[in-house]
Amino acid sequence: MRRIIAVMLILLLCGSALAETPPGNRLGYKVLLQLSEGKRNAFVSPVSLAWALSMAAEGATGETRQKLLSALDLEDTAQLTDLGAPLREAGVAWANAAFVGGDIELLPEYAGTLASRYEAKQFPLTGLGAVADWVREKTLGLIEDLPISLPEDTQLVLVNAIAMDAEWASPFDPSDDWEGGFHAPDGDVSATFMQQTTYAQYGESMGVKLMSKAYMNGLVMVLALPPEGGLKRALNNLADNPNSFFTFKANPQEIALSLPKLDVSVSQSLKDAIVAAGCWLPFSEKHANYSGISETDLLISDVFQQVCLQVDEEGTRAAAATEVVMVETAALDDGPQPIQFVLDRPFILAIMDRATGETLFVGAVVDPTAE
Repeated sequence: MRRIIAVMLILLLCGSALAETPPGNRLGYKVLLQLSEGKRNAFVSPVSLAWALSMAAEGATGETRQKLLSALDLEDTAQLTDLGAPLREAGVAWANAAFVGGDIELLPEYAGTLASRYEAKQFPLTGLGAVADWVREKTLGLIEDLPISLPEDTQLVLVNAIAMDAEWASPFDPSDDWEGGFHAPDGDVSATFMQQTTYAQYGESMGVKLMSKAYMNGLVMVLALPPEGGLKRALNNLADNPNSFFTFKANPQEIALSLPKLDVSVSQSLKDAIVAAGCWLPFSEKHANYSGISETDLLISDVFQQVCLQVDEEGTRAAAATEVVMVETAALDDGPQPIQFVLDRPFILAIMDRATGETLFVGAVVDPTAE
């Protein structure tokens, strides 16, 4: 019989050749497009999803492994796990764990790979509470509960936690906040905007205005403002051009930035979006093969992700929880005026590691007031 395995990943944050694409970026952008369609808020952690699927890929064999690696733009999982050190250097904390039930035994090679490559510690799976406690500790308490349920036959939960609590290099002054209208698709909503005049990289790519705002730890938030009504087209371009969309030639320019404060939380299944992106075989009862994990037959049945994002005057905090479930089968006074960059209509944001190009977090903001 095929037993249930849950693979869960927790993320806390609040030239285009295939081999050059940072792991998970392309798939994450495609998933974002499917979830938002330019009509609703959607938030994804590409690197979070990549770590979760990579841990599943370690135990996949044959075409199943090939399809997972291809979806993540990997030739080998080491290309992803080698990013662990640069992320820590950028101030991003991460940890892995394997919660193992009593009815399944990990194959020694798979268990060794989790320990050596992912630094994953093993714990007994005594219920969801044990997993939730570990997640709460590793995410600085921002994820207090897991809005999931483990099927009765769950035998393994693989967890990765990534934490980021970053301050802006140039924080906003709360006294400059203002209330204004945000032009959401279903009508204007009242939002609180932070504002500052600053020097930052600014340019255009594929008809979208872009600027970057740096954090103290070397990470950067890239803000992409499409023309009115152009969010879905921009998301399509992002998915089709993962290496070039956020690339623009510019020197630092004076920018008058207005950015809405964000405090949003969304939960969603990613399975349909991943399948729509072309990665269907790992979910196939007939074709998927995870015989490298255990002698018990396994199958991914769904992928869930909960994302919370907070952006305020001081910086950014975010959290995302991803569950991959495997089930049994049956300014200056003189000179030019600053560029006006007012994010009062749907836009895209991405939190990126400048050193690796890895996208930690990407979102489509359609309504900044939605919780």
